[in-house]
Amino acid sequence: MSSPPSESGFDSDLDRELLDHEISRRLHWFDVDRRKFLQLLGGGLLVCAAPRGVRAQESGRARVDRELPKQMSAWIHIGRDGKVTVFTGKVEVGQNIRTSLAQHVAEELRCPVESIAMVMGDTERVPWDAGTFGSRTTPTMAPQLRAVAAAAREQLLDMAAEHWDVDKASLTVAGGKITDASHKREKTFGDITAGQSLVKNVPAEPRVSGPREWKVAGTSVRKVNGPDIVTGRHLYTWDFTRPGMLHGKV
Repeated sequence: MSSPPSESGFDSDLDRELLDHEISRRLHWFDVDRRKFLQLLGGGLLVCAAPRGVRAQESGRARVDRELPKQMSAWIHIGRDGKVTVFTGKVEVGQNIRTSLAQHVAEELRCPVESIAMVMGDTERVPWDAGTFGSRTTPTMAPQLRAVAAAAREQLLDMAAEHWDVDKASLTVAGGKITDASHKREKTFGDITAGQSLVKNVPAEPRVSGPREWKVAGTSVRKVNGPDIVTGRHLYTWDFTRPGMLHGKV
């Protein structure tokens, strides 16, 4: 004669143990093949929906569409000494974009890569940027800086033509200089700007060079800041400290 069931509904402690073991086994059952996956879902449809305004994973901030500044001075500055300073929110973390972006600017501006200094990620100086992620620097920032450099080149030609009172089409630009071959004279970029900002807007369709015309972009050049990087003198983002700065760890 069997004993009556306990108040818990189990015939014995052994039954309870077996059930607990089975539940524990299934809760930790992560090794699921395709057959088991279909058995679990029973042929149903799993639908995932994200509410509007969900925070972005990359930066922890809500994704906001912002219009980038159109004025050239927000992106580029040519000093009296001919030094070209380029501003971008992208940061160099080992992927060598400091060099590749400088190449794109040099290509359109017609100046040496060595004359270009990249200001990257300094939020007090650079235009707003969503962040450096997803391999987006080359397809998004490179065209932006190419457009800015091409617009700057055209403004420099306009300024030189006005100064010399000649037809702009008679002038050539190369090596960081504007040359008037017919009168055997030239001016450096620094001579033309005198260190003043380029205040015109970047046109919607700037005259950028096609790949067949490239002389700098797409070529092998010396890594910008290469000696500083290999000797440890170069400062990366995580090398900087601020007053009262705290450190966190995930």
